[in-house]
This record gives sequence, C-alpha cells and structure tokens, in this order.
Amino acid sequence: MTSIAFYLHTYDSAQVKITLVQMGGISLIGFWYVSVLCDFENQWNKYALVAAPLLMSLASGLLSFSHAAYRGPSLDECLRRVFYIHFALIALREFSTVERVRRLILYLLIAVSVASIYGLVQILDRNFFAIPQNSTGIDPFVWRQAFGAKIFSTFGNPNFFGNFLVILTPITLALLLKRNADKPISVMLFSLTSIIVSALLWQSDQFTAMLHLDSWSMTFFVLLLCAYTFYATIRFSFLGFLQFLITLCVVVTESKGSWIGFTVSYVSFWVLVIYFFSQFQSANLRKVILRAVISTLAFSIFSVGLYSHKRMQSVRFRQCTWMSTFEMALLHPVWGNGIGSFRIIYPAFRRPQIFHQEGKHNTETDHAEDEYLEVLQDEGLMGFGIFLWMIATFSALGLKALDRFTEGFSVRDLTTGKRRVTQDSRAYYMLGVLAAFWGMLLHNFMDVSLRFVSSGIFLWLLAGVIGAMVVHDPMPETDEIAASLRAKEKEEDQMTQAHPEALLMAGQGVCLLVFGYLSWIVLRDFNDAQGFLPQPLGEVLLWVISWAAVLATMGGFWYGLVKVGRSLKQVYGFLVLLIVMAWPLQIFWGYFMADVFHNRGIFYSKQGKWEDAIASYNKVVSLNPNYIMAYYFLGNVYTDRWGPGDVDRAMHEYHRVWAIAPNYVQTHHQAGLVYLKKGQDDRAAGRLAEAKADWDQALYYFHKYHDIDPVFEPNYSRIGWVHLQLAEIDTALGHPEEIAPNQKAAEEAYTESLYAWMCRIPQNDIYDDWNATHRHFDGEMFENLGNVRFIRGNLAGAVRAYNLSLWQTPDNVRVMKNLASVLSRMGRQNDVIHLWGQIRQLAPQDPDVQRVFHGNIPAHP
Repeated sequence: MTSIAFYLHTYDSAQVKITLVQMGGISLIGFWYVSVLCDFENQWNKYALVAAPLLMSLASGLLSFSHAAYRGPSLDECLRRVFYIHFALIALREFSTVERVRRLILYLLIAVSVASIYGLVQILDRNFFAIPQNSTGIDPFVWRQAFGAKIFSTFGNPNFFGNFLVILTPITLALLLKRNADKPISVMLFSLTSIIVSALLWQSDQFTAMLHLDSWSMTFFVLLLCAYTFYATIRFSFLGFLQFLITLCVVVTESKGSWIGFTVSYVSFWVLVIYFFSQFQSANLRKVILRAVISTLAFSIFSVGLYSHKRMQSVRFRQCTWMSTFEMALLHPVWGNGIGSFRIIYPAFRRPQIFHQEGKHNTETDHAEDEYLEVLQDEGLMGFGIFLWMIATFSALGLKALDRFTEGFSVRDLTTGKRRVTQDSRAYYMLGVLAAFWGMLLHNFMDVSLRFVSSGIFLWLLAGVIGAMVVHDPMPETDEIAASLRAKEKEEDQMTQAHPEALLMAGQGVCLLVFGYLSWIVLRDFNDAQGFLPQPLGEVLLWVISWAAVLATMGGFWYGLVKVGRSLKQVYGFLVLLIVMAWPLQIFWGYFMADVFHNRGIFYSKQGKWEDAIASYNKVVSLNPNYIMAYYFLGNVYTDRWGPGDVDRAMHEYHRVWAIAPNYVQTHHQAGLVYLKKGQDDRAAGRLAEAKADWDQALYYFHKYHDIDPVFEPNYSRIGWVHLQLAEIDTALGHPEEIAPNQKAAEEAYTESLYAWMCRIPQNDIYDDWNATHRHFDGEMFENLGNVRFIRGNLAGAVRAYNLSLWQTPDNVRVMKNLASVLSRMGRQNDVIHLWGQIRQLAPQDPDVQRVFHGNIPAHP
C-alpha cells in the first residue's frame, strides 16, 4: 500500500504514504506488543545478538532527538526511525517460517507489478501523447508527465520510484533464477539483453536517427516493445515480463542514482551466484557471468558519466549540498545536531549556487542527498558508527546464511557419478534480499530515498528479513509445522492464567467503542476531503481507488483487531491496544487532515478569500503544531489582506515560524515587507517618525534575509529603496547628517547585488572560477544604481550605470530618457540629440518625445 498509494487532495501528494506508515505502523506495533506481552518467554535470548544493532540504532535516534535544538520539526524524522526499527524487529521475530517469507515476497511482487505496469502506461503516454501537443493521453490522472520525460509511477519523484525498483530487481531476478535453476545462462543473458533493449526503447528516436530512419521511430519502439515483451513472457512467464518491465522503468526514470543502485544490485546478485551457488561453478559458466558483470559495469559507468556531463546541475547541486552538510556535521561531530535537524539548520549553511541552480528562493531543501552524510550530521560519529555497524552486521549475517543455505545445493550421486541439485528456497530469497540491501545502500550515497517512507521502510524491513532467516534456522516450511513445534516445547504449567470472562468482555467493549469512534472520525473526515464524485475520468478513478483503499485498509485493521480481541486471555492486552494505538491513531489522522486543510488554505489564498484561508491554516496548526509552512502562509495572508491589526497578526505568525525554524525560507524578507508597507502607510498619514522606525525595522529583517540568501535581487532593491526613503525623511525632519549615509547605503546595496560579492567570496567559489566570471548583471538594478548616483551628484557614474542598463535592456525608453537628462547636465548636447533620436524611433508617441521635438522643450525626468 505504501508503494502504490498516491493522492492529490492534500498539499503533499506523498502524505498518504506517510499516513499509511504512521497509522498502519502504529496498529501493527500495537498488535505486536500484545503478542510479545502474551508470549514473553519465547526464547528472547536467541534474538539478542541480531537485534542489538537495531536496538542501538533506535537508541541513537532517540538520544539524538533528545538534544535536537528544535524538537518539534524533528519529531517526524524521529518517529520514522521508531517505525522503521519496529518493522525490522517484527520481521526478525515473526518471519519464522518459509511460508511467511514467501508471502512477504508475494506482496512485494504485487506492489512492483502495479507500479511497473503504471510506469509502462506513463512511458507510452510520454512517447505517444507528449505535452504540450496533447492535453490528454492514456495516463488519465492529473499528475501525468509532471516530470516531463521522466516517469515516476505511483511515487512522488522518479528517484523514489527508481529506488523501489532497485530493491525489487534482484528479488525478482532471484525468483526467476529459482524457477529456471537448470538454465542459469539463459536467465543471465535475458537479464542482460533486457538492459540493452530498455536502453534502445528509451532512446528509440536517437537510435533511428543514427540509422537515418527518423520517421520509423514510433514503429521501431512499438515493434521492439511488443516483440521483447512477447519473448519474455513466453520464455520466462510473468516473472520474465516483470523483470523486463522493472529494467525498462529504471532506465526511463532517468535517475543516475537509480542507475547506479540498479547496477550495484545486479552485479552483487551475480557475484553472489558465482561464489555461493555450487551448481553454477563450472569454469565456462563463471566466465560468462563475469563477462556479463563487467559489461554491465562498463555500460553503467559510460551512461552515468555521459548523462552527468549533460546535466551537470544535478552533480553540482549535490556537491554544494554535501559540502554544506559536512560543515553542519562539524558543529557537533560526536553527538550530532539531532535527528531531523537538517532542514532546520541547512538554510544558514546553504551556498548561493543552490539558488542559482533552482532558480527559486522560496523552496526548502529537506535532506542532504547522501544518507551517510545526513546520519553523520544528525547523530554524529556515534550514530554514524552504529549505522555502519548495522550494515556490516546484517551483511555478514546474510553472507554466512547464504553459505549455509547453499551447502548441499549440488551433490554428486555416488552410484551414477552425476551431480544432483537440491533446492533450498531460502537461498534464493537470501540472494535477492541481500543484493537488494546492498543496492539500496549504494544508491543512497547520492540520494536520500531512505528518508522517505516509500523507500525508507524497505532498508530496515530487508535487514529484519535477513536476521529472521538467520535466527530461525532451521526454518519450518509452514506456520502449521511451526505451531506444532511450539506446542511440544511449551509445558502446560507455563500457560498464563486467564482473567475472568467479564473483564475480557469489558475490554472488548471498550476497544469496540474507542476504535469505532476513531473509525467514524476517519470516514467522516475522508468523505469531507474527497468531496462528491468528480467528473473527469482520472478524477473518478482516483476517487474510486481512494475509497476502495481506505475501506480495505480499515477492514484489515478491524479484522486484526477482532481476531486479537477474541484471542486475548489477559485484560492487560486490551490496555496495551488502547494505550499504544488509540491516541497516536487520532494524532496521525490529524496530521493527514492538516495537510488537507493546508491545501484548502492555499486554494482560498489564491482566490483572495482571506477569512476562509485563515480558518483553514488555523485548523492546520491546531492539528499539527509543527507544520512550519502553515504559520508562514498564515503570516503571508495577513500581509496580503492588510487590514486593521494585520501587522501584528502577520508578525506573530512569523515569530511562531522562527520559534521552530529560525531561518525558514523567506520569512525574514516577508517580515521586512510588513514593515516596509507599514512605513508607507505611516508616511502617507504624515507620521514621519513612525515611518522612520518602521523602515529601520524593515532594514533589520532584509539584512537578516541577506545573511542566508545573498542572491535574491528584490531584497537588494528594497534595501536600497528604504534607504532612499529614509534619506527623504531625514531631509524633512532636518537631519542632514544622516542623508548622505543612507544614500551611500542604497548605492552599496545595488552595487553588491550587481557584482555578486557574496557569491564570489572564497568559501562560496566552488566551481567555474566565480570570482572572475560570476556577476548578477540586471538592467533594472543598473537603472537603480544610476538613479542613486544621479541623486548623489555622481553624474559620470550615473552615465556608466545607465549605459550598462541599456546593455542589458537596449530598448528601455525610461533609462534612455534618464541618460539623456544626465548627459544634458554634463553639456554633451550631441549625445543628447542622438539619444533622443533613438527614443523617438522606439516610442514616437511618448509625451516627452512630443515635447522635445514639437515643443522644443528639454525633457527632465
């Protein structure tokens, strides 16, 4: 469900995945705690060594959270760690039979099948119904082609989709090899050709262009896709088709990190086959597999290198982010800055290159694009060491178990002399899971998929499955066999005495009432979020699928609750259910609805329905007090509405933002705008002293914003404008000694913006020799500089600034008129006449042109 769920009725389309993990996770944990409590003596000693790295990872996360400077915004990341570790512990204890492992893998195959088939739909939609030529296509949903040529399936980002496919690639390949254990070369060649065919399909237009068959591009794509799909299905059944589809989707995500992760998991898979599977140990077979591995590595290195060179922005973004993250880690190298603290601290360390690369200033970078660096920043060397210990432990456990599971794979019959192959399905499961574990870990050297629930749940789940196959060795084939073995081990005198039936019925009744009420709240609120049945096909599908998913999930919850409730023999089991599950379920559902109300607040804000927007945002922060963006948007609503008392209301909201995120995006600039507008109102009302105080306060906030974003040009423009207004007020108030400093400060603000002083300091000059080449030349900013120089009497400097402005915007009549005025004062009449001739050609009906050429009156701006 977490993998295939996607929903757009909230602000964050991934919120549905987060809610599934939060609410589903707390339900699963509650049920598990009841199980643990009622069967506490179940050989806990055998789990201790394997569970130790998981428990230490949990302890590290909790300790890190305890000393985080801003625990509110860090809570979400801490909770994810709690959920992930519990998922691993549950897998470690409960995946005690081959049947259970097989069932988990079946669910994974169902999820990847849905995601990959929808990925194929997106590929076909991209190839045959490209935007903007076609407003509709075979992908019926409103998010179609949200990432252009890149596909993302049921994930909010191509990188997350790619990471999920990286995990499932070796698992699917292991099942394919298990089914075709007598034909390993065929499986290996098929997997290799799938990569080649996928690359050809992805670049079909380029390939046909090389053959001078441009008009055959679509035909080639369709024929190759249909032919290879038919071959894969006929030769290897559905698993073959799925393996090809996974490979194709990985390629078309165009995510270099996913390509690297895919390569690592693929190569790891075949290397493990060579070293551990005895029936594949012939010299020729090893030689073929090694050649395939080397070819795949070479192809991946070439592809990643080529596309990295084509899109250097992605590489440079990571380079800048990694450098900043390492600097953040040095603040508290041993203990770390606190789990989930990256997005709070990062704005103070973000380099100017990021603003240039993104082309935006109101975006937030949530993660470090490298899981290892982020762990180091969050939890310091101590937590980083525990993370590496966890990886090393489960890798070693997996390798040792794989060696044990393949011991008797190929034995020689003493009578015939021929080798006889015996199958242990656990060997194939461990092969796929271990390669997936490594592929995901390598992928996250240049990505942060582990920080998002769509992928993050799988790392720890894979670790738990690896541990389970080690701890429960020998592993019974079915649950029935395991139950019979446990019954023999358990003595009658070990059975816990059951509580009276009346108490148990009371516990069942309370659970029925509490969870029934919570279920009613969920259905009521979700009905409100969904609205009536919509009209467009895609919206109808989303509406129907969403309701089906909610009802199915709730039905599963109630099925589990009823089974657990009826089986409990001790009343304290009901207390565990109520304490562990009830209140957190209400809180997490509130988080989901907070995202819904945030979406509504944005909708009302865009329409200028201020009261509705304010009510929506207030609902958000009541449901989720750590929702930073809601406070920020609420402050912006008050600034835009600008009614009586809105100045104080807006600043109150910005202070609420700074209490939990002191450098959140553009809050400081927005606060400066509040006082800028207030100063304008005070000046218009004749309150000059108040206006001066307001504008001094505006400058305070504009300079605070400058410290974290030295690129935003409007910030410089407003700093300069405010200084000029202060100079005018100083003139009116009779403070001549303050006029020149304000005018000078305005000129310095414009000059700093144009010549990119902060971008060019050695600390920020990371690549491309910015000190020599990087400038922020802008026609309007040069015009501002010319104006202030004119005011200060620097006529020659004003001429240079106006000429540079015209170099950027050659047809700017306003600047040309200003330049003509300055040249006239300098006595350069020939230049003035020539310039007015140019102005006349550009704007013959301009009033100043009419006065100059028909009234013979010099024009002065």
